[in-house]
Amino acid sequence: MRRSRVQIPSLAHYVSKVKKKFQEMPEKLREIEKRLRTLFSLWVDPQKVEQLEIKANVDERGVLVEITGPKDVLSLIIGKKGSTINAIRRIAKSIGGAVGAAIALKVNTPK
Repeated sequence: MRRSRVQIPSLAHYVSKVKKKFQEMPEKLREIEKRLRTLFSLWVDPQKVEQLEIKANVDERGVLVEITGPKDVLSLIIGKKGSTINAIRRIAKSIGGAVGAAIALKVNTPK
């Protein structure tokens, strides 16, 4: 009895598929940014939230959201011992489920 071989697509195949999907849909990236800004404005002054620069880039794992801004605003978002940003990461996963993407957050703090 002969077994048939199943061809498994390479990781590069999946990466190109994810990149193609999200390059065709920049409105989803804007939707992610909008929802994160709304989330941040719940406990941070909305004027301070406007100072944040939120970039959403597509990489091999899904969508990488980079947050950059003034140190005082980022300290409110990170929270004590990083507890707030960890909660935001959990919420971002559910936002990603609604939009159809795996979301990872990265906070770039100024030196």
